[in-house]
Amino acid sequence: MHEGDLWPALRGYWHPVALSEELSDRPLAVRLLGERLAVCRFNGEAAAFRDLCIHRGTPISLGWVEDERIVCAYHGWSYDGAGRCTRIPSVPPEHPIPKKAHLTAYPAQERHGMVWVCLSEAPRAEIPEFPMLEDDRFTQVVRDKRTWNCTAARAVENFLDIAHLPWIHHGILADRAKPRTPPIHLKREGDRLSFTVESAPDQTHAVSYERVYEFQRPFSVHHAKREPDGKSEIIVFVVSPTSEQACTRFTFIGRNFEAPAGGSNIEDFEEEIIEQDRVIVENQRPEELPLDLAEELHVKGPDGPALEYRRMMRELGVE
Repeated sequence: MHEGDLWPALRGYWHPVALSEELSDRPLAVRLLGERLAVCRFNGEAAAFRDLCIHRGTPISLGWVEDERIVCAYHGWSYDGAGRCTRIPSVPPEHPIPKKAHLTAYPAQERHGMVWVCLSEAPRAEIPEFPMLEDDRFTQVVRDKRTWNCTAARAVENFLDIAHLPWIHHGILADRAKPRTPPIHLKREGDRLSFTVESAPDQTHAVSYERVYEFQRPFSVHHAKREPDGKSEIIVFVVSPTSEQACTRFTFIGRNFEAPAGGSNIEDFEEEIIEQDRVIVENQRPEELPLDLAEELHVKGPDGPALEYRRMMRELGVE
């Protein structure tokens, strides 16, 4: 079993497809699980449709939003927020509109500054909660969206992996001279996996600190780095399965403290970390994350989070 086998089940989960500020009076073309979608906003609410006008196969994302209707650029057919066609300009107003004149609409919500879409009318789980994004005590210092040429599960597993820190991020997040992974304490509850590790001082922390990971299946992670004096840096990391070869990563970083004067720019720092990871993850083979635990070699302890993640994802294919 590989990651692609999970796509039917993944249609039942909420996935972010855009940042809220990307929505305008033009429908935004996005992809989710290989399907072309158009997202926009009606009466202040997010809406999502299959990116295809029923009339002549034109992408509805080439059109625009006018008077709370989405208008096709080819012949001007207009659709409401539920996808129902309300106007065909080329025929008289009294002409009945065919019942088939309908866009395929999908559930959509705005939450945490992102537009979330579910490709099923009956979502299997709620949109993940990220308290930091709603907490005034935290100041967002990074708000990032980008595409990686890898699968969503590969990107998430990399984020949960502790053992790579001394090697890929040597001198920044860890030290190759001290490569041993600290004890990892895993706890599984349904769709959720959490674990903590103690980390030595590094370029970002002058003192030892605690890393706390809270993963929610299938692709959401809430990661806290907590110092003994109460200082915390929170990373919200959510990945959307765009296609068989690509994913969209959403990263938000917040702090409840002020960075020291003269310190390095957090955006430049994060860019360096992301680029170091990208080179590795985009070149992993097989491209799809193997869900058969016998397909790759694993080491007890350091590979604990990855093993449990693969077990949790594999369950989606047999539930």
